[in-house]
Amino acid sequence: MPHKCQKIGWWLLLLSVLVEGTKTILLHTTANIDTAWYLAKSSHLLLILSLFLICLSKEKVEDEMIASLRLKAVGITAYAFFVLFLITSITLELHLYRFFWDDEGYLPEFISELFLIVLPILVFGLYYIIFKGMLLRSKKEQVL
Repeated sequence: MPHKCQKIGWWLLLLSVLVEGTKTILLHTTANIDTAWYLAKSSHLLLILSLFLICLSKEKVEDEMIASLRLKAVGITAYAFFVLFLITSITLELHLYRFFWDDEGYLPEFISELFLIVLPILVFGLYYIIFKGMLLRSKKEQVL
């Protein structure tokens, strides 16, 4: 994606934070749960879309070295996500987190909502940190 998509992503991230704040204020001031539910879902979608645009947009100057660093960062992130997903699945299947489960054997809704918010942030955040760290390291090596 072109670099200007990254700027759009940062604005969408700000918008998702504002929508989430509006949802929180709405829940604490009124009992309008339907509107809060729609705001929560829209803020989740905006968050995922903004992180997608931020992380997968090109840099201002993109060459083959940066493209290879981006590919390495995607690979490392995929491995880390797979390990995280595997550990989470095993612990949930083996009921190692029994205090999360309700009486009927289901996860409470706030836990599943937490996974919907936290996992995309972890994955995209990890990718962004790995990619920017590799990019910074390569720029320092070029200077030397």
